[in-house]
Amino acid sequence: MIADQAAGRPIKVPAAGEQVWFWFRELDSQRQGNGYGMNSLGFREIKAWADLRELSLLPWHLDAILALDIKRRSVAATTAQAETEKPQAEVSKRSLTSKLFDALFPDRTAK
Repeated sequence: MIADQAAGRPIKVPAAGEQVWFWFRELDSQRQGNGYGMNSLGFREIKAWADLRELSLLPWHLDAILALDIKRRSVAATTAQAETEKPQAEVSKRSLTSKLFDALFPDRTAK
């Protein structure tokens, strides 16, 4: 489901999993990051969220949320890696002289 959603394909959530999918989406929207990517949904965050919602999660609910979290981070990492592997613009080997600088950045205050 998560890979299909990331690829822009329509997803089909099984009826038995609709509530867990909704819960996961809510948790995912509040996910923290560390500058290098997204953090996992920890047990503390899930427990705090469940307490706020006054929910009592069954073991399979937690297992499903954690499995969705693993897949979400895997898809995000693959997408981020594909972005970094794109060809980069070539940097000029020409040295930056005062004439080149003036040509690139003309004095806009002089009229």
